[in-house]
Amino acid sequence: MRIKQKFTSSKLSDMIKISAVIITYNEEKNIARCIDSIADIVDEIVIIDSYSSDKTKEICLLKNAKLVEHPFKSHIEQKNFALSQANYDVILSLDADEYLSEELTESILKVKQNWVGHAYSMNRLSSYGGKWIKHGNWYPDRKIRLWDRNVGNWGGENPHEWVVLRKEVKVVHLKGDLLHKAYLDSQDTIQKIQRYSEIFARENRGKKTSSTGKIIFRTFFAFIKSYVIKRGFLDGFEGLMVAMAVANHVFYKYAKLHELNGRLELGKKIIISRTDNLGDVILTLPLVGYLKSVDPSLEVYFIGKGYTKAIIEKSVFVDHFLDRDLILEDPTILKSVDSKNIVFVFPDRKLVPLAKEAGIENRIATRHRWYNWLYCNFLVEFSRVNSPLHESQLNFKLLKPFKLNEEMELSEMPKYFGLVCEPKNFDSLLSKDKFNLIIHPKSKNSAREWDVNNYFQLAKLLPNENFKIFITGLKEEGDVIRNELPEFLSSPQVIDLTGKFSLDELISFINQADGLVACSTGVLHLASALGKRALGIYSPMKPIHPGRWMPLGRHSNYLVLDKNCSDCKNSRNCACINSITPQQVSYKLLTFAREVKKEKEFVHYS
Repeated sequence: MRIKQKFTSSKLSDMIKISAVIITYNEEKNIARCIDSIADIVDEIVIIDSYSSDKTKEICLLKNAKLVEHPFKSHIEQKNFALSQANYDVILSLDADEYLSEELTESILKVKQNWVGHAYSMNRLSSYGGKWIKHGNWYPDRKIRLWDRNVGNWGGENPHEWVVLRKEVKVVHLKGDLLHKAYLDSQDTIQKIQRYSEIFARENRGKKTSSTGKIIFRTFFAFIKSYVIKRGFLDGFEGLMVAMAVANHVFYKYAKLHELNGRLELGKKIIISRTDNLGDVILTLPLVGYLKSVDPSLEVYFIGKGYTKAIIEKSVFVDHFLDRDLILEDPTILKSVDSKNIVFVFPDRKLVPLAKEAGIENRIATRHRWYNWLYCNFLVEFSRVNSPLHESQLNFKLLKPFKLNEEMELSEMPKYFGLVCEPKNFDSLLSKDKFNLIIHPKSKNSAREWDVNNYFQLAKLLPNENFKIFITGLKEEGDVIRNELPEFLSSPQVIDLTGKFSLDELISFINQADGLVACSTGVLHLASALGKRALGIYSPMKPIHPGRWMPLGRHSNYLVLDKNCSDCKNSRNCACINSITPQQVSYKLLTFAREVKKEKEFVHYS
């Protein structure tokens, strides 16, 4: 039966029993001292341990304490759970690194015989580097640690919780100190400051405000208060370290809170919008893969043009494809996704107002489009035209509002494509003994192109006993090639597949072939993302040079003239790209063929 009346009679006073409760995690260095200091004045000792991996559990059981293992969620929750495990209503709560002074022990023994209040406070005396700190912010540091659980429990804010009592409860102060082995040295101090400030920021995100001015003022005042106003200087070097620790804790907790308040959460769903061409979409997939690595439970919606659906849906990192044209017809599609975040990787004048109308809370885009200023609320500063970064790296700049990795290395990109293709039967086309090479001469005018005659000469250079060559492209591109150089597609060295494949079929065919050569086009990036031997032929002109558009893959390579040139800026014909010879390309492809042959021989013999 719980004690609900004031303990005033001597008869009831004789019946006061105390439950000591302590929460632990890897406290083998402290827990024995803590238990020994209270063993003679309490009637039970309850330890709530969050699955320590050291000898904490063995020590507690050896000391005859009641030990309950319970997962740790927060200090407040763990300590309130501890209250529920006690047999008696009067609680003495300690941390594992605390213990009673002799004077405080005597005070509690007197209280046990004459309980005159419902709650008792005591001064906590903490140490730094083995020295007791008797000035500054750390002392007297009054705490309520002995009380009737019927009138209060743990509350406040993590990780610096306190006992919250009913308003009418009388608190009596005890003589003596609760001794606290706080910090061993500067390294221990820094570690605890970082841990506690992280908890504070996480717990108070969106609840409290912070700013640069507040961080500076609070940090400065915390030091002055501890070191000067509360005379921390009287504790010598240790007093200085404590004042600095107090100021550092204030600085980091409000700095981290400021960062978190300004950082968007990924949430449960995110929409990525890239509504231009195939190569651009493929180079956006690493962004999606990276987000999935940050949070595997994140549900990713990818908005693209209808014809890019075949490639987008082949990435294991994309959960749903959204067709741009269908959204324009029915804007409620965006609202039905119920996502808080949309990232416009490619500026889209028609989609951005629909995202705002759909109530998507966070709309992220580049600052370099006037309409984004009207409809997007997170505008990121970077320039694609003038940047030395690769296109795929520039996409990561849009993660700035999430405070995620904005500077991904190119070597890290291939693992984030995540393309998986279901095999189709091309046995009648592909050779088992030769290097199956795809030549994709055209680019739908998306890049400067190597002359068709160069590809024709290349096909002649490659030995028939080593290569089987296929020409791919749209039907219209095949017609252009036939008009420019009819003998190319009718040549016995090549198999004309222009206009024969859907995108889905082309993806599967590339995946089963050995390599591909093309100018800077989406099909080149597709082969590279699939891990094929992909060779790109490039113009050196910025911003279409390899530094911006090179294929990314474990087996990708490119050829470009070592020259700073912009002569073909206003022309489709590029003398620089056509100065690359078929012999140079042939040499690279022969190297590819030797590598593949070695791999196939290794697999055969292993």
